[in-house]
Order: sequence, then C-alpha cells, then structure tokens
Amino acid sequence: MTPSPNGTEGVARSIDGPVLVIGATRGTGKAIVVRLLRDGVAVRALARNAMAARTALSPSVEIVEGDVTKVETLHAALTGAAHVIFTAGVTKRPASERSIIAVEYHGVMSTLAIAKATGFAGRFLYMTAIGVTRHSIESIGLNLIKGNTLKWRRRAEEEIRRSGVNYTIVRCGVLTSDDGNHAVELSQHDHRMSLFRRIGRDAAAEVFVEALRRSAAQRTTFEASWSNRKESEPWDVLFRRLRPDSSATIM
Repeated sequence: MTPSPNGTEGVARSIDGPVLVIGATRGTGKAIVVRLLRDGVAVRALARNAMAARTALSPSVEIVEGDVTKVETLHAALTGAAHVIFTAGVTKRPASERSIIAVEYHGVMSTLAIAKATGFAGRFLYMTAIGVTRHSIESIGLNLIKGNTLKWRRRAEEEIRRSGVNYTIVRCGVLTSDDGNHAVELSQHDHRMSLFRRIGRDAAAEVFVEALRRSAAQRTTFEASWSNRKESEPWDVLFRRLRPDSSATIM
C-alpha cells in the first residue's frame, strides 16, 4: 500500500524533465522509470547496451549509451538533464571489491563530476541501503558476498554531501519483489540492516518519485522501509518530518 495523496496540496510539485535514470533497465530503477512515465515526465536512461535497453523500456524513453565506469561516455547523458536518479549497482554475486568500487563508488564520483562540468542544476537522488553505518549479521554477510558494498556506498554518500550538488539520499530496506499491502515508513534513525526492515521495489520507486516532488527532501538522508502501521500516512506528512543533513547528524 502506498501513502494517500491527500493532504499534499501546495507541497507536491510537478517534475521537470528529462530525468536521467542510471540503472534504469532493471529492479528499482526500471520501476522508477515506469512511475515517471505514468506521471508524464520525460525520462532519459543511461544504458551499457542501447539495444537491450530499448527492448526493456518503453519506446518513449530516451536511451543514451554509456557506462558509469567510462567517464567519457557520461557527457551526452548528463547534458541537459533536469535531475539524476542513480540506482546502479553490481548485481553479480559474489562480486569483487574491485567491481564494487568501480561502479558503486567511482561511478558515483564520475557522474557527479560530469554533472557539475555540464552545468547540472537539478537534484541528484541516490539509492543506497540501510546498514551503511552500523553493523549487523545481515550487513556483514552482504559485505562478504558483495565486496564491501556498504563501505563503498557509505563513502559515496559522503562524496555526494560534499559535492555541492543538491541531493536526496535514500537508504532502502532490504529490497524485495513482494509489493503487497504494506504501509511505508521514512525515518532518520540510522537503523541496522535487518531482514525485518524490507521494502518492495515498487514502493521504493514511489518513494523516489515522491521525494523528487518535494523540497522537504532536499539535502536529506533517510531510510525507506515498510512500516508496522496498518495504514500509510500521506506523503506530505512523511516528508515533512525529515530534517536536512548536517555534519552532526550523519554518522
């Protein structure tokens, strides 16, 4: 269950396009593309294989061939982009730390650098994970399987905050394809990763789109997961509780 739109008048706003989605051909990134198109937003996708991307995505999506590990391919994708949503990550398991660094750290750094070089003035939304700052059995296991992914995602978060670019950092709970009747919770409590803190990919995608609509999500880092509540609160209420990042609040 996604939160009701009731009570968002005067808070939610339209989204300028094109929105560049990096990681658009699968998982949460693909679900974000679907929702942006649903709302009439122009979407651009960075894809390593343009032909495969055209098969996976709607014909209305602008496909730009490129790779976050090849900085010279990023200029065309970022030039003229109104906003960027970065959901790319290494999907292979097990994954080497070298591949994690290349995509999940240097990929973010390169994207930020080219965005600034091309005059980017929008918002950079980054999908990371609950547990980047606090250890748990689940986070230790994930780091072992995926080359210290949480360590490098934490460093990517830090670079985003230092970049001077307007941003929103979303720490998603454990992602699942189950999108049943669940309420959504946004928090800034720095939770540990846990299998009990999950969120469906469709719900996570909705969080990104709604965050992009709201100025309250600017320069914030927050966690998105399913809630124990029976009913979802309006998006306006959820985002209004967020507080901007400061050096004192980010661990």
